[in-house]
Amino acid sequence: MIDFNAFRALYEDAKTCDSEAKYVMERRWEDWMNGISDSDKIADVLRRIYTMTNEGFTAIVRQYKNMRQMCEVLGIPYSTAQKWSVGHQKPAAYLLMLMVYATVNYSNMYKSE
Repeated sequence: MIDFNAFRALYEDAKTCDSEAKYVMERRWEDWMNGISDSDKIADVLRRIYTMTNEGFTAIVRQYKNMRQMCEVLGIPYSTAQKWSVGHQKPAAYLLMLMVYATVNYSNMYKSE
């Protein structure tokens, strides 16, 4: 699990970096990797943070089997997620950040790759 303060720094960096490759290469992994020893897995985590941060809600949904699974995992009402997905409403910036954080940690704990 990535420490929230370390994640926030990674998230903010992802918003300002102009390329995924540059973002992955420039991060100081030892500051946040907490038990993730495989460099490929570390790079994958960084790529997912970068993509979800810069592409938003639809990129978060893609990390799950479907939107319903995402809603179950994150505790979001399905009707709210539907409104976000069709553009009737937008999730607040802080919610997007928390969804990325939860998704990255969920993926590290439960997804088999």
